[in-house]
Amino acid sequence: MKSKWFWPLLLSLLIVLIVAGTGIYMAVKSNEAENTLYVDNYIKNQTLKIEGKVAQQQSAYYLKPGKKEAVKLHVKEGEVVQAGNPLFTYGENDKEDDQTELSLQLDNKRVEKEQIEGQIAAYKERLATAAPEESTTLQAQINWLESEQTKAENNISILEQQQKEIDNHIGEQTIKAGASGTILDIDNNQLQAFTANRQDKPVVTMGIDQPYFEGFAGRNQVELLAPMLQFKTESDQPVKGELTKVALTPQNELLTKEKAEDNFLIEGQLDKTVGLYLGDKMTIIIHPSQKDHVWLPKKYVKKETKNNKTKYVVKKVYGSDKKDETVTVEREAAQYYLVTKGLSAIDKLHAFEK
Repeated sequence: MKSKWFWPLLLSLLIVLIVAGTGIYMAVKSNEAENTLYVDNYIKNQTLKIEGKVAQQQSAYYLKPGKKEAVKLHVKEGEVVQAGNPLFTYGENDKEDDQTELSLQLDNKRVEKEQIEGQIAAYKERLATAAPEESTTLQAQINWLESEQTKAENNISILEQQQKEIDNHIGEQTIKAGASGTILDIDNNQLQAFTANRQDKPVVTMGIDQPYFEGFAGRNQVELLAPMLQFKTESDQPVKGELTKVALTPQNELLTKEKAEDNFLIEGQLDKTVGLYLGDKMTIIIHPSQKDHVWLPKKYVKKETKNNKTKYVVKKVYGSDKKDETVTVEREAAQYYLVTKGLSAIDKLHAFEK
């Protein structure tokens, strides 16, 4: 009777022990994995994702309020302009008419001067071989022509000065591009509202320089970021780039910002912009750690202070042995230490805290 239940009970106990042993073994292995770090794999797999968009510096040009005439536009949407190129000119028809009339007068006076110079040259040529009785008459004619030449030159100078004054006046009425860029938008409705006493919208909007990435990082992310870090976009056709700005102050603390964000502004240049449009959503992937620049979780670094001197150590694993070794820490974040010396890609580390 006893043998009927003994062997099943023994078998059940063995199964329980095996299951328990397996569970303990798996727990130990899991704990070991959670507290072990391979530097090379860690650098490759540590990533930060920042959401943002394609942005571009913009410059807006407004009309002066209460004008009597529409402006003359010199550009069109999509056109690339250089700094100093005219964008639009305030209308002054009388000045433009004066400018046209002066140009015609100048042309006529210059032709007249050239004709006089030709006549003087011809008379001087005749004078060189003329008989004495004819020389007096020829010289008198030359003298008269030279006086006419002087008058023509004076008239040209006066007209050129008048033309310069009109050109300067018209130039003052011409709005020019303050920098090189691309015309993004021309507001035709606003162009027609030239008589309005308030001009709340720009008539011309320019994009300055190349489009770039703009996004916002949280506090835990921004601590690990710095300008010049490389990134790539999360897409089927990734675009590479480099961080150019990592703000040190959250946007909601900057009173000058119209749309404050409770995050830190991140900007980065893009290696190509073909096919990208302003406002396109974009997520970038950044590897904050690299060779001699490794953000280690604090549990892998022990801070020791002795005799007012601080040093940092990591526990390196060599086979079945573990050894504490000194490293150089450049910065400290909330959950990380930035290690810049003392680590190599082949190192295996064990955590101090479990």
